[in-house]
Amino acid sequence: MSPIDSIARQLRLPTKGLFGLITFHLLRRTNSGLERVAARLSAIEPHHNVLELGFGPGAGIEHALKYVKDGPGKIHGVDLSEYMLEKASAQLQAPIQAGKVELKHGNVMALPYDADSFHRVFHVNCYYFWPDLGDALQEIYRVMKPGGMMVTALSLKGLQQVQSKGLLKYGDPDYVKYMSALELSGFKDVRMEQFSKGTATYEAIFAHRPDKPGAA
Repeated sequence: MSPIDSIARQLRLPTKGLFGLITFHLLRRTNSGLERVAARLSAIEPHHNVLELGFGPGAGIEHALKYVKDGPGKIHGVDLSEYMLEKASAQLQAPIQAGKVELKHGNVMALPYDADSFHRVFHVNCYYFWPDLGDALQEIYRVMKPGGMMVTALSLKGLQQVQSKGLLKYGDPDYVKYMSALELSGFKDVRMEQFSKGTATYEAIFAHRPDKPGAA
């Protein structure tokens, strides 16, 4: 197995070992900016319960925590990788012990949360690896509160570069397909916006769960 193939597999599901450690540091370095963007654009309020899908090294959890630290809100995270859960839990030990953060091992296809739990959901470089977009999005819809919002942050330019290196051979980053699946799953006001900071550009996809079933 080539190093490129090994890292591509680790991007889909990081595991303990040399390439898992390389992937941890790669994600920590490359995703931090997008994680900050996703947390900021989620418009998190101090009382909100927030969920990050695929929290990886934990940078997004750290950024989101700033918005609830002075209120009753709490940041939750779920990740399919037990290795990422171990690493992020060590990184976030203090807020976990303080009851402001809770991390779980779990699958987006069967989220370990009650219905109507979260005001906000966000994720970065995550949906590419979901085995069934429709089923995953229906599950996310289930755990969101009516009127809740989900933010997906990505860099289309960065994705093109990563794809050209063969690092997404086990994922599908087609954002058009993803946005269509959001609408088919019942989300409303689905839109993509582009942002820039200096020479960097990035995109965010917004989706809302209606206040009432079937509401526009």
